[in-house]
Amino acid sequence: MPNMDLDDTIAAIATPPGEGGIGIIRLSGPEAIPIARRVFRRSSGAKLNGAKSHTIHYGTICDSHGEAIDQVLISFFKAPKSYTAEDVVEISAHGGMHVLKKILNLLLAQGARHAQAGEFTRRAFLKGRIDLAQAEAVLDLIKAKSDRSLDVALQQLQGNLSSEIKRLKDELLTVYAHLEAYLDFPDEHLEVYSNSKLSGKLENSRKQLKNLIASFEQGEILREGALVVLVGRTNVGKSSLLNTLLCRDRAIVSEIPGTTRDVIEESVEINGLWIRLVDTAGFSASDDPLDKAGMERTKRYLENGNLFLWLVDGSEGCLAEDFEILKSLKGKKVIALVTKTDLPNQKEMTELHRALPSKTVLSISAKTGEGIDAIRKVISEAVLKEEFGSESVLITRLRHKRALVASLESIEKSIDSLRQRESLELVTLDLKQALDALRELVGEIYSEDLLDVIFKEFCIGK
Repeated sequence: MPNMDLDDTIAAIATPPGEGGIGIIRLSGPEAIPIARRVFRRSSGAKLNGAKSHTIHYGTICDSHGEAIDQVLISFFKAPKSYTAEDVVEISAHGGMHVLKKILNLLLAQGARHAQAGEFTRRAFLKGRIDLAQAEAVLDLIKAKSDRSLDVALQQLQGNLSSEIKRLKDELLTVYAHLEAYLDFPDEHLEVYSNSKLSGKLENSRKQLKNLIASFEQGEILREGALVVLVGRTNVGKSSLLNTLLCRDRAIVSEIPGTTRDVIEESVEINGLWIRLVDTAGFSASDDPLDKAGMERTKRYLENGNLFLWLVDGSEGCLAEDFEILKSLKGKKVIALVTKTDLPNQKEMTELHRALPSKTVLSISAKTGEGIDAIRKVISEAVLKEEFGSESVLITRLRHKRALVASLESIEKSIDSLRQRESLELVTLDLKQALDALRELVGEIYSEDLLDVIFKEFCIGK
């Protein structure tokens, strides 16, 4: 982050670009309150002196010539009880971009510096207001696309993950302290190698780390959304189903086979989960270059999907081509959908049930809506393996997973070293590495490059 000085005062528009009822300009730093006092006048015309923390005042923002710019509400938050743990001022003005920029330029002319992306939250982290995992949760909360992703982000912002990491660190520190004591005072003759309590603490830490790491698959789905892929031969009803689940006509539907020649991806919230729905080109052996290109894209989605909806035309029955498609889904999570149940002369599906004895098979009609609610329920149940309550701790970011994996590997080395009665210097070294990995996760250890990577994702003003 270039030209950043944590001792100066920053300012930025905190609301999105565009017109709105209200726009907010935020100030943070040692000169935030003096700058605000210089440009603000109460409705009576008097300057704002002696304003208490956590109070709101009505008045006018005036330029250097005393000309009014806008009528505003101004809020004061004195350090350390503010978002950044610094003096913070928030100006709630009318939400037109011209007036907001004019107020911002006035603040910059009074000595404030324009904030960088994420700099307010970065200051909150550097001032100890939140840890690094909570700072990332702020961004996840802003970008949440579903009820479930919102819940997980809020839990992390409230410190669920941070508290779990603290418990792990405290347990490892207890073991580390005992080992250091033995190294410093060998005459104490501590029975380190046979101490079941120390070994038990390490085993417990290993178990907790494994559980946290295992939660990443579900946590990532909650944060990023699940990739649900519709597959089947041409004209089995994939596009019709996509439109029905989206509740709008996104894909062109036609009786002509091969209407969809490219992959279509759209997103929808289903039972509180963010789902990325993909309508693939129908499987065919066509030599047409466009069909081949569509099939190549379809194959890429076959590699990455979290769940596959395999569609079979109920009016035609299971054909050899259908089972060839099923073979390409071997090892994947599959739900079989028998489509077009509104049409007469439905075929027997004995072979389909025989092929998927333990899988879910649903009969649906995009035209009448039969089975659509059941599909929504089955999708959410198949994607999310279990329900997670407010006390559940999930990891949702790859950075967190990597830190936990590094900590786990070091703990396992220390456990093996103790069992083999190796040098305690090696055991303590591994434990220190395990602790450092956990410290990196919450930001007790960090590099400026890491902070730059994390906070550049934020918008300016947050």
